Amino acid sequence: MHEDKLAGWGYSAGGLLVASAINFCPHLFRVAVLKVPFLDPTNTLLHPILPLLPVDYEEFGYPQEFEDFQAIRKYSPYDNIQQDALYPAVLVSSSFSTRFGVWEAAKWTARVRERTIYDPKRPILLNLVIDLVHENRYLQCKELAMETAFLLKIVEF
Repeated sequence: MHEDKLAGWGYSAGGLLVASAINFCPHLFRVAVLKVPFLDPTNTLLHPILPLLPVDYEEFGYPQEFEDFQAIRKYSPYDNIQQDALYPAVLVSSSFSTRFGVWEAAKWTARVRERTIYDPKRPILLNLVIDLVHENRYLQCKELAMETAFLLKIVEF
């Protein structure tokens, strides 16, 4: 493994995992792609605007229970962004047709930009699309090409 070349790529709940790992150790990553990520579990689970299933609470926790609430706050990407840290380059992609609201991606991106050290070589980008990407093979390929190009550009491959 090359130093300063670690990339993370997470989709949905995998985006939560990658974003949490970045929050805990931003220096380990060079770049990340978060695709329709679940970034604010505390608020989403407490105030479900979108339809959540019982299995979602089994996986992420029941925030009405104090111990679960504390655990959710510990891993929540939105609640644990480090102040004055150098974050890796991140491309956050979301769609208006996902199970998780686009506001989660927008809120997380804005907070990372606000709290972390700015480095033009490590941009924090937000890509919001209105198309139904998951239902269109052409748009899936187009989005995958953009994400791959972003990763390769940042690691200087």
